[in-house]
Amino acid sequence: MSKRLEHARKQVPTVILTVLSMIQALALEFFWTRAAGLDVLWQGGWDAAIVWLQLFITLAGILLIWVAYVNFVMRFSWLPTMPEMILPFFIGILEFAAIELIHPGPLGPWLLLLAAVFAAMVYSAYLTTTASRREPSNAYFFDGLEAPTWRTYRESIVAIALISLCGVLSWMLESKWIAVVALLVALAALIYQFTVIRGYWLHGLDDERPAD
Repeated sequence: MSKRLEHARKQVPTVILTVLSMIQALALEFFWTRAAGLDVLWQGGWDAAIVWLQLFITLAGILLIWVAYVNFVMRFSWLPTMPEMILPFFIGILEFAAIELIHPGPLGPWLLLLAAVFAAMVYSAYLTTTASRREPSNAYFFDGLEAPTWRTYRESIVAIALISLCGVLSWMLESKWIAVVALLVALAALIYQFTVIRGYWLHGLDDERPAD
């Protein structure tokens, strides 16, 4: 049984990266097709600015998802749970829906989808980090770090709550100012997530103890 478990652990990076690569490649293709069909981008004004922000945030989100998963599979050895195996497909569906809804109109549904993508990523990170911490081969990384709890992700949870609130308000009031504020909050949340992932990446590189 131990040989089967070890074989499964070795296959995890290949399986996850292969599936994720396919999903993100399709998302990028759909993103490009959608962006090319938006004439509003070249008309100027607030509508163009809002759509440009949507496109930039969506592209950054696609890259963030890729970087986050690469960071996990390059750093850790673990046996994923069933939810972890399903989440990349669920996140992909949310990405496609968000790309389809890029437009200068009311941003309520798009913002709520964006919040859902953030929530799914936080949940995936929590599951993977918790499972990875149980593996002795990952001790080189987790020694000295507190066990992950929901407090570990409090900034991300606050960002999800703010984006969701702005989405509801934008849906109800159809205010461009609320839409712009929500987009800026989302952009700040993305930048923060990139800095967090960079911090974990540097933490693993700086540790001199080799993984088993």
